[in-house]
Amino acid sequence: MANSTITLEALKAADTSNDDAYYRSILPGMQTYATAYAVNTGLRIAHFLSQIGHESGFKAVLENGNYSAPRMQEIFGCKGGPKNFDKITGDAKIDPATQRPMRLRDKLWTQAKDYAGNPSKLLSYVYAGRLGNGDEASGDGFKYRGRGMIQLTGKSNYQKFSDAHHAHLKTDPQDFVANPDLLVSNIGYAVESAFYFWDSANVAVSADADDINAVTLKINGGLNGLDDRRARLIKIKAVLGLT
Repeated sequence: MANSTITLEALKAADTSNDDAYYRSILPGMQTYATAYAVNTGLRIAHFLSQIGHESGFKAVLENGNYSAPRMQEIFGCKGGPKNFDKITGDAKIDPATQRPMRLRDKLWTQAKDYAGNPSKLLSYVYAGRLGNGDEASGDGFKYRGRGMIQLTGKSNYQKFSDAHHAHLKTDPQDFVANPDLLVSNIGYAVESAFYFWDSANVAVSADADDINAVTLKINGGLNGLDDRRARLIKIKAVLGLT
């Protein structure tokens, strides 16, 4: 019979980079939030653990934002994303229609020295005016940069996480907008943020269908690391009795 509870063995199958003591320390939180957020079947657990194992190795991660000029231009500078960065020219690829570089954020070139190696300035710029953040001068982009076992990013998402936390754990009021670093300093909230992300993206539907491509798209926005995610999934399924 398939196991529908997160176990120490399942965590170890999902990622081998942590010792047993660490996994025992996060296991109670994993089990609590799995119940709260309905990650409560073998397939949901297997897909959840395989994705978190790949994304963060079950560690609380803080977005760095410390990039060289070429790297920040590649990651944040081009319309359509990094695929439209030309490493030979060091610029965005040329748009055939306009014959101009497909720059999304021109200041990453025109003011490169101001943003390269300056995480607070860079992230305040690239996340400005979206995800509930204010303008660049507000500093919201840096304040609400990615944190947690899956990178929760943007002021509106921190507010939605606060709301979800209150709904599920009414005895533990927390304001993650006022205290965003709790997603890093408190491993329990880092754990919960991953379950919140899973729930908010409605990943359970794809997990129930055992569709790893669809699950990965919802978690990652693409299919990066698909082979590794699949390998982890196979190992977890074996531990949970799903094979």
